[in-house]
Amino acid sequence: MNSSPFRHLSNAVSWGAVREMNPVETMFWRVDTSAGVEANLVGLLLLDRAPDWERLVGRHQWVSRVAPLLRKRPVEPPLRWGRPFWGDDPAFDVTNHLSRVRLPAPGSHRQLLDFAQALSMSPFSPARPLWEAVLVEGVDGHGAAYLLKIHHSLTDGTGASQLVYLLVDDEAEPAEEKLLPPVAATRRSGNRLLLAAGRFAGIFGRLLRASWKVRLAAAPAVTSAQRNGAVRRPRRLPHAAELLAMAKSFAHATVLPSAPPAPLLAGRSRYARFDVLDIPFDALRAAGKAAGGTFNDAYLAGVAGAFDRYHQRFGLALKVLPALLPISVRRPGAVPGGNHLASTRLVLPVGGHTPAERVRLVHDAVTAVREGPTLHALSLLSRPLTPLPPSLVGRVAKEMFRDNDLLASNFAGIPQMVHLAGAKVVAIHPYAPLLRGAVSVALVSYLDRAQMGVNLDTGAITEPEAFLRCLRESFDEVLGLASAPEPARAEPMPQRGR
Repeated sequence: MNSSPFRHLSNAVSWGAVREMNPVETMFWRVDTSAGVEANLVGLLLLDRAPDWERLVGRHQWVSRVAPLLRKRPVEPPLRWGRPFWGDDPAFDVTNHLSRVRLPAPGSHRQLLDFAQALSMSPFSPARPLWEAVLVEGVDGHGAAYLLKIHHSLTDGTGASQLVYLLVDDEAEPAEEKLLPPVAATRRSGNRLLLAAGRFAGIFGRLLRASWKVRLAAAPAVTSAQRNGAVRRPRRLPHAAELLAMAKSFAHATVLPSAPPAPLLAGRSRYARFDVLDIPFDALRAAGKAAGGTFNDAYLAGVAGAFDRYHQRFGLALKVLPALLPISVRRPGAVPGGNHLASTRLVLPVGGHTPAERVRLVHDAVTAVREGPTLHALSLLSRPLTPLPPSLVGRVAKEMFRDNDLLASNFAGIPQMVHLAGAKVVAIHPYAPLLRGAVSVALVSYLDRAQMGVNLDTGAITEPEAFLRCLRESFDEVLGLASAPEPARAEPMPQRGR
């Protein structure tokens, strides 16, 4: 848990300083708009009290200027062929994206989570920038919460965490107020023909450079051995069996299921449920180390154990689980925001293992993916696919998310106490989209806690409260691998002033 994702942020215009969607972002946009699969990220910040509204509006005005993507909307290319651009919204007004509501009494945390879930399912208008923030008052009678919804085409989990970092302050009353930078002059970036012409000019230039490199590489190099009469050994080409194995691995990393989906979880619906789980960060990291793995291995082992327990509840055995695992490939110095991730299908071990065995098996599986040739399979597939018609891209993207019972993500959060417009941030829970999965779990670190947002499709998880108990019990088992575990905490969520 460290602040490394935030070290490149400053008052300069930086977050989301891009002009067009990359191939992965286009996949998220097409699967939403063409295939009807919601791809929204939601961050829930629990506050000790209602923040000052004017300060909150002012901070969003400031952030919308240092994060230029928040002022841009998607612009489709001519005939809707190819990747969308980001064009300035000439009518942008931050108040169109920021609202406040009050929960009806008693304002329970269950009501808050249900409201957040409903917000996550509401679609964005493509005529406006793809984000929305809501201040929720009356939580538990006197507290408040802040919800930030962003479309996945804007950013990944790490980028969303960076955006939250721009919104908050280390102190409740910072000594220096952040001054509004000037708004950049609006370019005619909404002209589709000009944008397309610029893109094709860039593609043509890259093709010229690539062809020149190919010519240089193909040119015979005269070595000293050749000059002395030695015969140059030709480079060995892969055998057909090797090519077939590579193609099969690539397909299983992207389109084909990594393992048969669980029959118990076959149902899907248009209804979902948000829940939370809060565990000690250091204890989970120690548990992973004690079992010969990492923090992430212990996290995935805890989630996999919940599926084992849940199936046992129905008298069923589940050996393995098909999962989708986003892996960050964000490089140091990369532009903040955006999507910098690889995504691969993974087989998680479930039944018939102790928690320690499960951690080690997860470690081996994740290591094989990180060091294997299929890590960038999603990017390789999306590049030739995204120039095609949106409906085709949407269908392929929808197929890529089929038969994944679990989507599990984990990204660094904020290590110190922060405040939002004067209110203390008590907890941060991220929620990733289901993308046709049965369960989506996202983990972010805040202070000394690993805080999870759990998104359940109630068509697949027909007893969500039982599943949450299984999740809590599984993590208690994993934490037991550490020397002095602290039990996992589920609902109720942290109370005011904690």
